[in-house]
Amino acid sequence: MKNRVNLNAKRTDLWNNSQLMLALILALCSSVFANHVTVALRAQATIEPGVIRLGQIAEINGDKVLVDKISNLEVGKISEPGRKTRVTENAVKGFFIKSIADSKNVVFNGAKFSDVTASAGRVSADSLKVLLLKEVRSQMAANLQEDKDWKFEAPKMPSLTTPERGGRILVNLSPQFSGAGQEMSVIRIFDGNKMISKHNVPFIVRRFEHVAELKNSVRKGEMIGAKDFEMIWQETTFQKRKVIKKAEEAIGRTAIRALRAGELLVDNSLETPYAVKEGDVVKLFAKFGESVVQINAIAQKSAFKGQTISVKNMDTGKNILATVSKSGEAWVN
Repeated sequence: MKNRVNLNAKRTDLWNNSQLMLALILALCSSVFANHVTVALRAQATIEPGVIRLGQIAEINGDKVLVDKISNLEVGKISEPGRKTRVTENAVKGFFIKSIADSKNVVFNGAKFSDVTASAGRVSADSLKVLLLKEVRSQMAANLQEDKDWKFEAPKMPSLTTPERGGRILVNLSPQFSGAGQEMSVIRIFDGNKMISKHNVPFIVRRFEHVAELKNSVRKGEMIGAKDFEMIWQETTFQKRKVIKKAEEAIGRTAIRALRAGELLVDNSLETPYAVKEGDVVKLFAKFGESVVQINAIAQKSAFKGQTISVKNMDTGKNILATVSKSGEAWVN
């Protein structure tokens, strides 16, 4: 009986000793790891544009005070929505951890690097076309009708990245905008008042106009009459030649080469018309101080604009030298 009691006592002592040992081990471990943390970089991470903090791209566990400090570490920057950058374990160790904790207190057990993407929204190419077309409309001449006199095309319009929470889009046309042919625009994306991206986007304005097309062949030296051509509606966007766009620009002019039926009349295929023809009655102007006097006179020879010719005063019969200013008009020298 006495032996059994002693055996139980020994067992109790062993149990108490083992519990004490376990408590000591736990206390020792707690003391050893009190100032330690583990950092596990995520292979992929998406964050708001701006500063990259370690806590955004890694799982960090351990001592709370140290975790809070390390989580707030700036480990990079990614400003533009949709852009990507890579943060490596070595960079974090070498340039950031040392400033807060001894490297012995930080254990890395995740990916060797993290590919970080700035979160972003997206504006479609169709939406951007609407914005650009609105700007083009505001710049086109008021007397030109869309889809008749001109058509808008933007075949290379991209879709663009915007801030995920929304952004402002500003569309501007080039200062050289002419309203015909290949044009250029600038699209800027803003996050608040800060411009985060700028894009040059080409587009085309197709123009359609009346042009003169010959109905009959005309020999060199023959004069063009109203029945020799017709005005047709045609695209002139990339027409490099100076085509005749008004009937009065062709009637009465002489062909300087043989012209075939079906071809467009161009300015340099016709002789420059006289502004004044011999025998025509012209309006003759003379300036006296602040006053201008007008009389009628008869041209003594044919002349182009800018040429000086003799005209006969219809009232006095005297010849006067005058410079042709435009069709049917001249000024006394």
